[in-house]
Amino acid sequence: MIDKNRLARLAQTACDAAVSNGAEFADVNAVSGSSLGVHLESNAITSCDAKQGSGIYVRAIYKGGTGWSNTDRLTDQDAEKAGKHAASLARLAEPDPDFISLPKPAGSYVQIDGLCDARIGRMDIKQLIDYCLSNVDGALAVCSEAIVQGGFSSHYLASSFVNSLGISLADEGSSIGGNIMVVVRRGDEVGSFYDFDAARTLADFDPVGVGASAAQEALKFLGAKKIETKRMPVILGPLASSSIFDNIAGNVNAESILRKRSFMMGKLGEKIGSDALGIADEPHIPGGLSSRGWDGEGFPTSPLTIMENGVLKSYLYGSYTAGKAGVANTGHGSRGPGAKPSNVIPKLGPTSSEQIIAETKEGLYINMGGLNPNSATGDVSVSVDFGFKIENGELAYPVMNAMVGGNFLEMLANVDAVSSDYREEPGMLLPTVRIMDCLVAGGK
Repeated sequence: MIDKNRLARLAQTACDAAVSNGAEFADVNAVSGSSLGVHLESNAITSCDAKQGSGIYVRAIYKGGTGWSNTDRLTDQDAEKAGKHAASLARLAEPDPDFISLPKPAGSYVQIDGLCDARIGRMDIKQLIDYCLSNVDGALAVCSEAIVQGGFSSHYLASSFVNSLGISLADEGSSIGGNIMVVVRRGDEVGSFYDFDAARTLADFDPVGVGASAAQEALKFLGAKKIETKRMPVILGPLASSSIFDNIAGNVNAESILRKRSFMMGKLGEKIGSDALGIADEPHIPGGLSSRGWDGEGFPTSPLTIMENGVLKSYLYGSYTAGKAGVANTGHGSRGPGAKPSNVIPKLGPTSSEQIIAETKEGLYINMGGLNPNSATGDVSVSVDFGFKIENGELAYPVMNAMVGGNFLEMLANVDAVSSDYREEPGMLLPTVRIMDCLVAGGK
């Protein structure tokens, strides 16, 4: 197994070298890990990968200017060399008067269960091959014409993070996941669908049935029809609704706000969605795919309400943007540009997904995909590859060549229902969402 004490020593060596060679601030991430991957095409294994890697990544700052250096050699000499090089580059970089400081040790760090499974680090690639082939068999059992592609992968990583202000942290993490796309062709008709499973531990991982599920859904998309262009309700199923919540969280990045590059600029404290909408960033969910005890700069994480009853409650800040704006750090910093949310959890509503569909006389149901806005303008123009026409409260038939357009903020204001039931993945709740009024363009 990986020597975590060695990683910590090398990270500190690189950090000390950066400061002793002129950097005013420095932070270092020393990592070592392994990964396995198996890839499927046309029902057959096409490649298998097994990789091991390590690195020391140094960020040095002088008068706000940043220098980066890294090495993939885990030796004291290479760690010191990387620290010195980063410091020399920082002194050459353009000063940034908006930089205040890297984080100092602050508060306590939450220990989160279920983020590392040593068995994943010891896995044999044959296990991933078996996952792939069993899901091919599952898809073919549903439909003998199924064409299956996708793959499974596993990852294990140990890391040590230090900075020049006294933060010193160690972490281990693992993940495993697989995705299957099934395509069914019958004459001129094509149906396809995608499904997945992912987890941080083997106990949470259940890949059996992913291929069969994807095949069952793919069959439903045979016989797609064109629909009329008109305004109508759009219902986002569990594999599409996350685009609403993730794009809210992704576009309240304080760096984009401060640089005036986000359509969420100037919206803090304003009602930008309906009362049905609420989301929180929950970094401490046991086993969550995006759970973490600290952000990319070593600052402690904590739960954060981003939106409540349609009101935008917070932007996401790291040390640089918090210092520039003169506000508290929310624990969403990264060592590169931007801020990164963790587990984005929506507020659930009182109505089941079945009821939401049943009470919709006419509309469009999107089974997978989503509504991804332009980050600067908020404009939405997306094709619908996995949609059904709703007629008289039922999914009547699959649609082809349809598009949904409009403005994301207007769509948020028109959300009138979030379901009480949901698909759950580790650290993810995926409900059904209805937007009451959208422009749907039918195909020609």
